[in-house]
Amino acid sequence: MLTALSLLSTMLVHAQGQSAADELKHAQGTNLGIYTFSDRCSSCHDNARGGAPDRYALNKYTPEQVMQSLTGDGTMAKFTDGMTELQKRILSVYVGGRPFGSSAEGELSAMPSGQCPVGGLWKTSGAPSWSNWGVDETNSRYQPTPGLAADQVPHLKLKWAFAFPNGNSAYSQPTVADGRVFVGSDTGFIYALNASTGCAYWSFKANAGVRTPVVLSPAGKGRRLAFFGDIRANLYAIDAATGKLVWTVRADLHRLSRLTGAQVLNKGILYVPISSLEESGGGNAKYPCCTFRGAIEAYRADTGKLLWKSYTIAEPAKPTTVTSIGTQLYGPAGAGLWSAPTLDLKRNAVYVATGNAYTMPAADTSDAVMAFDMKTGARLWKNQLRADDGYVRDCPGKYRPNVSTKNVSETCPTPLGPDVDFGNAPILRNFADGHSLIVIGQKDGSGWALDPDKKGAVVWKRPMSPGVDAGGGGMQWGSAADDTQVYFPLTRGGAGAGMGAVNLLTGEIAWRTTPAIASLAPATVMPGVVFEGSNMGMLYAFSTADGHALWNFDTNTNFKTVNGVEGKGGGFGGAAGAVVAEGKLFTTSGNADLFGGPLRGNVILAFEPE
Repeated sequence: MLTALSLLSTMLVHAQGQSAADELKHAQGTNLGIYTFSDRCSSCHDNARGGAPDRYALNKYTPEQVMQSLTGDGTMAKFTDGMTELQKRILSVYVGGRPFGSSAEGELSAMPSGQCPVGGLWKTSGAPSWSNWGVDETNSRYQPTPGLAADQVPHLKLKWAFAFPNGNSAYSQPTVADGRVFVGSDTGFIYALNASTGCAYWSFKANAGVRTPVVLSPAGKGRRLAFFGDIRANLYAIDAATGKLVWTVRADLHRLSRLTGAQVLNKGILYVPISSLEESGGGNAKYPCCTFRGAIEAYRADTGKLLWKSYTIAEPAKPTTVTSIGTQLYGPAGAGLWSAPTLDLKRNAVYVATGNAYTMPAADTSDAVMAFDMKTGARLWKNQLRADDGYVRDCPGKYRPNVSTKNVSETCPTPLGPDVDFGNAPILRNFADGHSLIVIGQKDGSGWALDPDKKGAVVWKRPMSPGVDAGGGGMQWGSAADDTQVYFPLTRGGAGAGMGAVNLLTGEIAWRTTPAIASLAPATVMPGVVFEGSNMGMLYAFSTADGHALWNFDTNTNFKTVNGVEGKGGGFGGAAGAVVAEGKLFTTSGNADLFGGPLRGNVILAFEPE
């Protein structure tokens, strides 16, 4: 009989379709790493038993050091009976917070080539930038002045590629300003690159992988700052010109907190969403599920001083029951914030979209859109768009029929929900007559428009797929909207699926893309063109008029890179979408963070018309 852990491992190996040597070299799978830690390590390290350091403190060790402790006569080897080498390496990557070989080789000075010439000042060009995740505080992902015309898009050609040394998952979206490109990596390094050539000005080493995009302060008096967060919930501000650290804080103290959604900057205040992967270990019978609750925070951008913090679940989790093996359970928990917050400057509100609950009964703020006061953090309103969505991984249920019903963990929510919360950021669209809409796509395949003046009341709902009960796809990591349409990518392709354009005012579907691609990644729109990357690595440009394909490029291949590092593209996924600015198109390629697999990648690519 397969245990849940061995079942996960078996599924991982067969799904990857890679050679054994390649699997070991690029050991990756955050979900399996967390589950293994919960099974093998948490009883001591999560409880300071015998002085054992907690998960956050363990992050100071490299994957190589962790692996050494797990093998041979290492101090932790006695706890690894029955573990394969691949499982040990995946656990080491999880604890170390970055892939093997990346701690030293990610430094710019260690690269074979690709360093920009020394000297020269970073000058303001005045060209329209893409300096955060959604291009503006409304998270529209609409670039009205890209420096690129729609009729030039079919002539886009690869200009350069830059590789993250020993990276497994290119999951950070680039940002662009004044001739420079800023990008994070799963190796924990941030790079500042020349937008025209791809050469690197500097590198900065964070404590763990950086999944958020870099958010830039505007040009003006004083130094420009670059803000980002890592997968250990550390928040950073560095000098954007030099890469030198200005300040850093730990944004949340929960053992499984992380920063996934982008920060948003306005008038010197940095708004920070908090997520977690507690659901990845919550299905383990030994894990005290669950205590995390999502939060939105506001910091002074110049000093890192916390101004306020508001939770999506108002009250902390409390002890509920004890399982038959003595595991204490808690609740309510969950409702993490996976996407960037959206700022409504007219209404002085910040909007967030919440994740699923981890416990049942589910909090009434899970799977919801919520509004908070920008100045104080006070909750203004919430609209829960899916109730009773309590979910953690490795639990059986109606929506997880392939998970064995034998030896079910008592930590599993009952009944298990479908996990159809929000990875999309709310998009705010303001109209000439003064009214506004919040539009957003949900993982169950529903597109929504809400009225911010009526506490998020539903204006329209548009099913974009048959729905989760019928096996249809949903919207995962991000939609985009121009002045007339919202563009909803779908995780499933084929007939009656794929990305669709919906009229903002009526909610009617205008068209579906041809071809009807499946995609987890966010869409990006400019006048006449919407860009979308497929799960399998093909990057497309579609006409906003009728959805037909204007251009495509297969990124799931090997690349010659400007820094002389082995480069490979892969699939698109996570919150990293393409960005268009200064007459060029930029994208990372290869997202394998949670599960690993052959669609991993480690490159950022730049395109320009011939």
